[in-house]
Amino acid sequence: MGKCPSDVLAGLEKMLRKNHMDIIDTGKTMQTLLSLVKQHNPKMVKVASLLVKRTPRIVGFEIPDKFVVGYALDYNEYFRDLNHVCVISRTGKAKYKA
Repeated sequence: MGKCPSDVLAGLEKMLRKNHMDIIDTGKTMQTLLSLVKQHNPKMVKVASLLVKRTPRIVGFEIPDKFVVGYALDYNEYFRDLNHVCVISRTGKAKYKA
């Protein structure tokens, strides 16, 4: 972890204690936290979840745990214009690799 002013960490601790958040539900606290952290230009910010609720609030589509393309999702700038979502095959990945 890079250098971070102690007053920023103290502010984050105060915010987290005030909200008593232990599970990301609506994402509002996480958005605020990320905004505060990003003000200090970190090299990288990642969010990890120890727990994920089995039933999300909203699901557009259930998909397999595969790389999907189409409907604005691309693979090396290809396939985003498809009007559907599909799994890209190994052959497709090889053909359109960067």
